[in-house]
Amino acid sequence: MNSSPKRCANEVSLLPYDLIFKILLLLPAKDILKLTLVCKTWRTLISSPNFIESHTTRCEKVLTFLKQFSESRPNTFDINTHNNNNQFTLFDPNPPKKQKLQIYLMEFNFKHQNATITDPNISGFREILATCNGLILATNKTGTLLILNPTTRKLLPLKSGTIVQTRDESYGFVFSPKTQQYKAIHVFRDESGHIDTEILSLSTMQWTGCHVPTFGLFRDFTHKPVSTCGVLYWLPGTNNVNYIISMDIDKEKFSRIDLPVTTGMNDRLIENGDLLNFVAQLTVYRIQIWTLKRAECEEIWVKKCTINMDYDITGLIPVFMTKNGRFLVFKKWREAVYEYDMEEEEMGKVVVDGDRNFNYRMAFTHMNTLVSWSNSTPLW
Repeated sequence: MNSSPKRCANEVSLLPYDLIFKILLLLPAKDILKLTLVCKTWRTLISSPNFIESHTTRCEKVLTFLKQFSESRPNTFDINTHNNNNQFTLFDPNPPKKQKLQIYLMEFNFKHQNATITDPNISGFREILATCNGLILATNKTGTLLILNPTTRKLLPLKSGTIVQTRDESYGFVFSPKTQQYKAIHVFRDESGHIDTEILSLSTMQWTGCHVPTFGLFRDFTHKPVSTCGVLYWLPGTNNVNYIISMDIDKEKFSRIDLPVTTGMNDRLIENGDLLNFVAQLTVYRIQIWTLKRAECEEIWVKKCTINMDYDITGLIPVFMTKNGRFLVFKKWREAVYEYDMEEEEMGKVVVDGDRNFNYRMAFTHMNTLVSWSNSTPLW
């Protein structure tokens, strides 16, 4: 005999609160959102800062990227659409029949060396600038700066900072554990060739000037910054660089940190376990990974591991490391993804399902979370 919905709801309500909490933590964010409709208790639990933070710590990394699409589809979440109150609305009921940039997610199954590309059906992008804790800093097709959580579809338009005609600039997006605030950082080269910096706190929604990096510290802005524990890190040039640049978001001050080896074209900074890692290709057969650790009052690089292969691995660009530190994901050009298993010491090509032509311009590390830019912002 089938149980009635009312009886099922009553049975669920008899479960201990802590047990419900732990069970819900095991679910992906998109499924948890649906469960806010079960009852008021679950809705309150799921929207609590404690649950959102606990769930975020369990979320695994994915890749997000933009790709053009031309087909007309109903119920698309268009980030350019406004209503009469000048607020972004959820859907564009009559999407225009022209190409748009849409966001896609690549989710990995490391046990089977495959990945699936999912389509959140969100369009209207010009560029992704940075990601942090499941939030994306991006611009829409008109150039408006905004924060978006693709899972909850909550969106926050931001004030524009200094307009740089040459686009010689870099954006960072970081969370401060100390102040519990998100901040956007804009570093740019002005018309005179000098580097300037401004910061926008999402609590005040105002851009303010801050400490300016030493002249010549930034060579170019090719590499996007990496954030960890309230600090942003940049590789300041594309090649032959022997240092990185850091910026503590609370101190608002730039610093230089020497690298253990000089960089090559495909070397990158990646975050793992709240620590910064530097992945460098030393030869065509060898890649070395270093971790930046704090020892007393200084930061030092500690060698994490060395990847030795018996074939040419030139062209592999490190993208991210899984939270447990076991798998390191690489991309090769635009259409191939590889994973290295640090326990088994094996490199393998990832089979990508769902879209054979997943060519992208640039991929960012992302997480599917319930995070918002403010504890007072509802999930729905």
